[in-house]
Amino acid sequence: MSLDFPTFGLVGFLVYLSIAIGFSLILLVLRGHPVLRLWTASLWCGALGLQPWMPTLLSILLRNVLMEASSVLLLRGLARHLGLRPPLRPALLLVVAYMTAIGRFSLVMPDLPIRLRLFSVVCVLWDGWAIWLLLRHAPRDIRASCRLAAGVFALDALLYAVRALFPVAADAHGDILRAGWPINLTDIGGTLLVMAQCFALLLLLVERQMTELRRLARRDGLTGLFNRTALLGDGELALEQCARRQQPFAAMRLDLDHFKQVNDTWGHQSGDDVLLRHTADVLRRVAQGRDCLLGRYGGEEFVLLLPGAGLDGAGAGRAAAHRAGGPGSRHRGGPGADDHQHRRGRCQARPGVPAGAGRCGAVPGQGQRSQPRGLRPGGDVCKGRLTTYGAGPYRL
Repeated sequence: MSLDFPTFGLVGFLVYLSIAIGFSLILLVLRGHPVLRLWTASLWCGALGLQPWMPTLLSILLRNVLMEASSVLLLRGLARHLGLRPPLRPALLLVVAYMTAIGRFSLVMPDLPIRLRLFSVVCVLWDGWAIWLLLRHAPRDIRASCRLAAGVFALDALLYAVRALFPVAADAHGDILRAGWPINLTDIGGTLLVMAQCFALLLLLVERQMTELRRLARRDGLTGLFNRTALLGDGELALEQCARRQQPFAAMRLDLDHFKQVNDTWGHQSGDDVLLRHTADVLRRVAQGRDCLLGRYGGEEFVLLLPGAGLDGAGAGRAAAHRAGGPGSRHRGGPGADDHQHRRGRCQARPGVPAGAGRCGAVPGQGQRSQPRGLRPGGDVCKGRLTTYGAGPYRL
């Protein structure tokens, strides 16, 4: 096989076609994935735009239409992947302006050098648009893959910016196959960068899926709060950090009294909707703007951890939860319950929200161990037992 430009053009088409088939197979597994569907359609348009068996005059227009459709679909997929509204109108305006110019310099005033430069400029614009989306709107949890993808698109933009400066061979006579070896080499480089872009797109999908899996592993499926594993793990780290810095650490454990009675009377679905989800929403409002960890400890029990907050901070959190809970969030216990305290290592207990809650403020190095035992089940934040009024006593 001779390594001339037509041969490399055929190889580029086969590479594009193979990648499009590969993405199609992935789409069969991840059915209904909107971003993958757009990117797969983009690759098929690009593959058809590179196929070498069309008449010359028809190929000039049809190939450019297919390549621009490929760019539009790719950009829409990137926007949706980043949670943005796909920029359809400005993209279509760019396609119309470009195709109008290509039609003029193909049919009315045939000029191969101008067509090649127009194509290079438009490729730089598409790449720049993609880079702007990836760097400006990348979510924090997938920023690494977005930066890598932006780097690949930047290389592609640089390639076509250099390509626009290359002269076209004087004896080309409108035939792109005879445009000269600098142009042909950039086409080969473009094929390699297409492969790199496809790997970058796969990396975007993989990091998004891994991020979603990590999120699901740390979140409670019913309330959307941290689950017990994430709460204890992050709480341990926060508690150790407060101990090293000699900072206070406040913890509140809240539960719903008579939750089983509600489930038995109205059904589990009503209990989940009215009590658990509503309580989670109330606690989210309490935690908003605070440096804290909020999670569902299990059943109808919730935990709010306040690193850096002492007894006063815990009291403010309890009061905010009481106000956010509304009239139904009244205190439990008899007269003088708010004044009940059980002190040892600066621990304190009070009635809670909406049915029963306790709090503990611990200052490392004051009345308890300098290395806390942690937030494991049955353990203590301080040395004392945290008692509450409501359904009964419990410990944190």
